[in-house]
Amino acid sequence: MNWIKDNQFISLLIGVTFCCTLFFMHFNVSHEESYNEIYINDGDTLWTLSEKYRGNTPKQDWISEVMAVNNLNTQMIHSGDSLIIPNSLQQYAPDHGVEFAGDTE
Repeated sequence: MNWIKDNQFISLLIGVTFCCTLFFMHFNVSHEESYNEIYINDGDTLWTLSEKYRGNTPKQDWISEVMAVNNLNTQMIHSGDSLIIPNSLQQYAPDHGVEFAGDTE
């Protein structure tokens, strides 16, 4: 404890450095964007894909973001190609319920 009292400036410098390191680590780790790749099937359009993957994001905002990430100039996509979708925009369609064995419609 005497060392801290005798070296207040060094103790303060170590404390500030530690706090700044934690601060920068927090912001660098929490803002990393990850991506998933989906493959386009016959009949897929950005509008139909947005129904599956956009979650609560407005449809046009989702399409604009996907176009920007994939460097698309138009909304034309082709079967067999792939699209990169940021995970922040990707939310799968909700489960439509539970079916038990023997249930009929």
